[in-house]
Amino acid sequence: MSHYFTNDKHTHDYRSIKYELNGTSYIFKTDAGVFSRNDVDFGSDLLIKTVIDDVSNQNPTSMIDMGAGYGVISIVLSDQLNLESTAVDVNLNALALTKQNAKKFNVATMSREDYNHAQITTDLYITNPPFRAGKSIVMEIIDDAHKRVAEEGRFYMVVQKKQGMPSYKKAIEQLFNNVETLAKSKGYYILKATKKNLNN
Repeated sequence: MSHYFTNDKHTHDYRSIKYELNGTSYIFKTDAGVFSRNDVDFGSDLLIKTVIDDVSNQNPTSMIDMGAGYGVISIVLSDQLNLESTAVDVNLNALALTKQNAKKFNVATMSREDYNHAQITTDLYITNPPFRAGKSIVMEIIDDAHKRVAEEGRFYMVVQKKQGMPSYKKAIEQLFNNVETLAKSKGYYILKATKKNLNN
């Protein structure tokens, strides 16, 4: 069985979906084997809207979208917030879709392997993690966020309570020395942490 966090071979089944926000319509090409191929999932939608509301009075210039899938978060936030975005994913088919979907936007794509060897820091680090890949993978993402976020930069993650929200929230607080719940709806939580000191 093919999973969105692997590179298993599968038969392509391309389709186009629409996502609308603040009067702008976005068209995304999706495929079999990628996460939420039929529509933008509720968690990503809540994450996008919450981040936009939270940074409305700030001036971030860059973001990392970890586990980007076909590029919804990085593309929409890049457009809405005028950011330089880096979309990262382990699934090469998803990354190819992001590259196609992002042609009109300021979004770079990078495989997780290449990203691991790159010296990239960011103002915003945003993730809807691949929870099915296991807790160790999600914890690696949280740790990576703490390393990559610049001082006063922010980390945002969406997680359902049933996916282990309390333990992830605790892990974020231990690394960043702060964490808050910005939004919660239908069992989904948007967690935020701010990098207060690069020496932490």
